[in-house]
Amino acid sequence: MSAVITLILFVAIPYMLPDYIPQHLAAQLEQGGFDLESFSNQIIIIGLITATLTLIIGFVNPATFLSLAVKMLQSGLSLIFIILFLGAGNITNLGYTTFDITMEGVQNTIVMDLRFFVYFSLGTILLRMVQIYLEWSEARIETAPAGRIAP
Repeated sequence: MSAVITLILFVAIPYMLPDYIPQHLAAQLEQGGFDLESFSNQIIIIGLITATLTLIIGFVNPATFLSLAVKMLQSGLSLIFIILFLGAGNITNLGYTTFDITMEGVQNTIVMDLRFFVYFSLGTILLRMVQIYLEWSEARIETAPAGRIAP
């Protein structure tokens, strides 16, 4: 069920979104240097990978190394998604984005500095990865066969 919700939120909605944006707004975004189609495609790719990983997690024993790797990869993808979103489609900006918009002969520059949120997200996701490792370690201990003391 989680994989279906992920597909709807991160694949279906970004796929249909450009069709619902008014043409004049899309033209202004393009003029400002924001590539909506590329941004949507990046979100769709991350959504497909995340949905696949969510589906894999549903079938894998939580105590296996594959479960650990998939959950870590999923956390890494969430960080990439956050950086991509805060960077307005350009992951290399790390949350610092500028747009130049020209209207009626006047050029406006919009600067968004969201690097604090990128660094905060990085710390949060690193702590989440530590939690994933500890939960995996605990699951391995719980599924291990009980030790016996020789009589």
